[in-house]
Amino acid sequence: MNTYDMSTEKAARIRRKLMAMLDNCQIYPRKNADLDEVSLALFARMAELHGSICVLVAKGKRRDAVILGRTLCEAVISHYWLTNRDTDTRIDRYIKFGGQVRLESMARVKEIFGYIHVPSDKTEIMLLKQAEALFPKGSYKWNNVGIGDMAREPDEYEARADGTSANLSPQHRLFYFWFSLLSHPCIHALECFLPLSGKPFGSAKPSYSYRTIPELYVVFLSTCWLLQIAVRINQVLKLRLDTKLSGIFDEIRRKKALSGAPLAASPQKGSAGSRPKAR
Repeated sequence: MNTYDMSTEKAARIRRKLMAMLDNCQIYPRKNADLDEVSLALFARMAELHGSICVLVAKGKRRDAVILGRTLCEAVISHYWLTNRDTDTRIDRYIKFGGQVRLESMARVKEIFGYIHVPSDKTEIMLLKQAEALFPKGSYKWNNVGIGDMAREPDEYEARADGTSANLSPQHRLFYFWFSLLSHPCIHALECFLPLSGKPFGSAKPSYSYRTIPELYVVFLSTCWLLQIAVRINQVLKLRLDTKLSGIFDEIRRKKALSGAPLAASPQKGSAGSRPKAR
């Protein structure tokens, strides 16, 4: 058990509090207010994902939990940018990407299987036409702004103590980078699985005990990110939940997950669980 990270029980308790807090507001999304629907849908999906992270960690699957944690981190940055300025235009593009996904899927199915889908629903036809006018042919990303630029945009809602604008650049530069490394099959993600020379390889053997920072703190960081989404919804929908959200933040801080923790777990020298040497 990792004694540095937040317990999955505490994380689940905080998640339930956040969900109940929004549910108790009895929010009725305004008609033609896509901001309401997208924000609430994003929170609901990320709350579900946060639950999956806790399940994986409880089963000792921290590396797999990191992959889901990256999605939560990306959701925070995306929602931050969508709600920061030019909201109607940005949310409109976000939603119309659903039409672009359909267009691209139709094109690829036609290319590979020779099947041609002919839309008949009027709403679908309209959505496809809007997407075709908005997105370049072959687009597979909803935004033409990179995630780094999204994170660097000055926050329209909050400022630092010195009066300068805050942003999410530190989250992108550090945590999104670290979590992404373990989410893709690059050498960093395989490092703890490299077989030891002179010993028989076994694909079912447990991997080395070395742990990276994302693995050590995935529950703590993911819980903070879920809270961030709730805080942003409170800001943009003006729900007046500041005091309650501050209370949850204090609950997270009461036992600091990062205090006294090493940069990575230190395996015993020369053990089968030691980190593979550089070649």
